[in-house]
Amino acid sequence: MSILLLPPLLDTSLCISDLKSRTREAALAELVHALNGGAVRDGGLLRESLARRERLATTAIGKGLAFPNVRSLSVGESRLVLARSSRGVAWDAGDRQPVHLLCAVLSPAEWTEEMHHESLTRAVNALKLQRSRQRLLDAEGERALRDLWRELLA
Repeated sequence: MSILLLPPLLDTSLCISDLKSRTREAALAELVHALNGGAVRDGGLLRESLARRERLATTAIGKGLAFPNVRSLSVGESRLVLARSSRGVAWDAGDRQPVHLLCAVLSPAEWTEEMHHESLTRAVNALKLQRSRQRLLDAEGERALRDLWRELLA
């Protein structure tokens, strides 16, 4: 008999309603800067870990979505961070479209790969429907964006 360990409830309190960056590297830096504090042990290491993950393969999946993700010693507490860009971010997506919604899935190194992948799956499932993505893009203000994001993850 095997026991499946589910990841703890992710902290979704941080949403960036208006990402200013135009490039992938700048967007990752902006994301890490917004996270500085209790969840991040080392911002420089986190930024490098995310950049290294992008060099392996882009996390943009098309349709204006990217899921930068990492399981790292630089992460103290799990985070699921949604960021929205009205102008779009150049991200090297297969469909060559700019990214308007990015969801960073950040897990501590202590988590198993399965727990990290479960969190990533939850994020992807929350954004798979066009109407859900459009509601997030249309949400007015950070609070409305955060409330809708929590609803979609439930």
